[in-house]
Amino acid sequence: AQRTLEELLRTLDWLKPEALSTASVLRYKARDGLEIPSYLTLPNGREAKNLPLVAWIHGGPWARDEWRYDPEVQFLASRGYAVLQPNFRGSTGFARKHRQSSFKQWGQAMQDDITDGIRHLVAQGIVDPQRVCIGGGSYGGYATLMGLVKDPKQYRCGISVVGVSDLIWMQELGYSDFNSYRPDAADAFFAITMGDLKADRAMLEQHSPRRHAEKVQAPVLFVHGADDKRVPIKHAEGMRDALKAAGKPFDWLVFSGEGHGFLKPENRLEYFRRMEAFLRQHNPP
Repeated sequence: AQRTLEELLRTLDWLKPEALSTASVLRYKARDGLEIPSYLTLPNGREAKNLPLVAWIHGGPWARDEWRYDPEVQFLASRGYAVLQPNFRGSTGFARKHRQSSFKQWGQAMQDDITDGIRHLVAQGIVDPQRVCIGGGSYGGYATLMGLVKDPKQYRCGISVVGVSDLIWMQELGYSDFNSYRPDAADAFFAITMGDLKADRAMLEQHSPRRHAEKVQAPVLFVHGADDKRVPIKHAEGMRDALKAAGKPFDWLVFSGEGHGFLKPENRLEYFRRMEAFLRQHNPP
């Protein structure tokens, strides 16, 4: 009756705004001229010059980063890292051209969009080119592994969280949730967006990081849920075994009873602790 606005509750009310880092909008051109919308978060109290960087890549890939509180990004920034979140081609919400230019471009133009964002920050003097790591979950884990294969001299380390390591496996593993629920729809969708298992098999193999582990130079931290049905743990195990056979370094963290993401507070804490220790060892802030 009085037409007044009353606060009922506040989420995450233990967070202090002054302790958080600010995310700003960043737009840069990919090498083919496509504009890539992204976000750049800089650590509080640090001059925007020669900073260590973590490129944190979103999953999906048919999703997007948004201008909002992100626990991984804020955690990394609080530890002294600049954080780049590129909405590479294929990210949703940026119209048809941005989406469709990603078709059959896993590990190709989609990967170049990430590299071009890093190079843009280096050219601006914001990022030290010798102190760059890459990480992310699901597709972001794939982009991490593929980045270490495709641009091995660019990165000091990589963090693959529930990441895809083989594009053939992504379509053939029948117990992943999407394939099991609607296998006919999955086949049709992947044939257009990723590549057909028969007609494009050579391309899919070429851009599957598990098959090129010998090219990786930087250490990798794998974090996975033992019960993941979207990206079965076989992806992590396969990449781990390929790295081991090639004599490459890696760290390994698997949570039993967890799926495509980590819900138990003690597991999330351990995930952040291990990530911090891994970065401090291989790319000190």
